[in-house]
Amino acid sequence: MQGVLFDLIRRLWGGGWVRGVLAIGLVLWFGFGGAIAAYADKAPQVLLFDTEPEAVSVLSVYETTPDTQINAVSTVLKSSKAFFKGAEGFKGLSVLQSEDGSRVVALTQWTDAASYEAFMSQPVEDYTKYQKEYQKESSKGGQPPIAVTPAKTEVFELADMQIPSGMVPVIRGQGALVQLGEVSVADTEDLPEVLSEVEQALPAVTKMYPAPRSVMLLKSVDNSEALLMAYWGYAEEFQDLTQVPAVDALSGLGTVEAEDGEAGAIALHAPPTVDQHLYKVVNVIAPKPPKQYSKKSY
Repeated sequence: MQGVLFDLIRRLWGGGWVRGVLAIGLVLWFGFGGAIAAYADKAPQVLLFDTEPEAVSVLSVYETTPDTQINAVSTVLKSSKAFFKGAEGFKGLSVLQSEDGSRVVALTQWTDAASYEAFMSQPVEDYTKYQKEYQKESSKGGQPPIAVTPAKTEVFELADMQIPSGMVPVIRGQGALVQLGEVSVADTEDLPEVLSEVEQALPAVTKMYPAPRSVMLLKSVDNSEALLMAYWGYAEEFQDLTQVPAVDALSGLGTVEAEDGEAGAIALHAPPTVDQHLYKVVNVIAPKPPKQYSKKSY
């Protein structure tokens, strides 16, 4: 093919300036066209949320400082690639860093709780294999691996979501903005009431301006925590990230407005603890797309 192309360019080049222009056009077309085709064949960096009832999301939170955050991000990314690669039921990973420098989060999606539990119950020798792969990967950059341990890890299932009609809940790749609001309850009996409060407030989110692309409410399988996740698109869409408004669905949790307009306390064992941060996506690692989206299908 290349020989035929070069022969055609040679013939056009020797036939005057018009044919010369055509020859240059062919060079540009095949040069840039190949690059574009290669780029188009790459799978998009998207964490597509599975809304099936049995699907679970696992959130691991690493506490950092502005000085240590970048090292924690690097370690979490490298170790996650080694640990999750090829795991049965693994559906995707998103690594995020908080804008205030205090946190790094790893969010993974699994087909069901059983697949995640099976992965976590692997024999020690399997983890040793993954650790060797991680250390080998880390040594390429000349930096020794830095051990990081999550401050907490929670397994969640979908409770509710608010998205425009016809759209699907996703988190895109590098530079995407996500607000995570973690709501912890002192007693597991309080979580249903807290979830009900947040669910009632979700429809008002669509009236915000600007408004998040999607909002998802998740509940932990042990009924100790709720997670509100708002996807805001890309950081480049905001002149200043301080202009990203907080989703108001978490304000005033544990209180109810009486008929006279005054706020009163809901019968909870203790007020819930709310911890909300704005994150920027560092990377998304997703399984390979189905065969119908491969290059051969076009």
